[in-house]
Amino acid sequence: MPMISSFIPSEDRLDLSFNGNLDLTITEDVCLVFAAIPANLQTCIMDLTRLDRVFDSGLALLWLLNERLKHIGARVVVLSDHPEILQRIPRIMSNVLSVVPQDSAYAARASGYRSLA
Repeated sequence: MPMISSFIPSEDRLDLSFNGNLDLTITEDVCLVFAAIPANLQTCIMDLTRLDRVFDSGLALLWLLNERLKHIGARVVVLSDHPEILQRIPRIMSNVLSVVPQDSAYAARASGYRSLA
C-alpha cells in the first residue's frame, strides 16, 4: 500500500505514511485524504522515511495537500531521511517543519560530518 492514513481525533492529528514510490500512484489516496480533512485539524505528520524513489508528480501531490493544510492552519511535520526530499521539500512547502529521524542512516552520517568540523 503506497499510503496509509490515520486520524487521531483526540489530538486533531492526521498521520500519513508513504511507502515505495512518491509518484502519481498515490493520486487517489491523496485526493481521498484531501476531501476528508477536518476543518479543526491541528497537525499533519507526513512520514516519508519508507520511500524508494521520489518523482516530481509525487512532490506536486504533496504540495497540493500542503496547500489545503496551510489553508486550514494545520502544522505540517515531514519525517524523512531521503536527501532529495530534504533538499526539495523546503522549496515547495514553506510552512513545513522537516525532521530527520535520529535512527536513520542519513542522520548518523550528518552527525558524523558535524563532529569532524
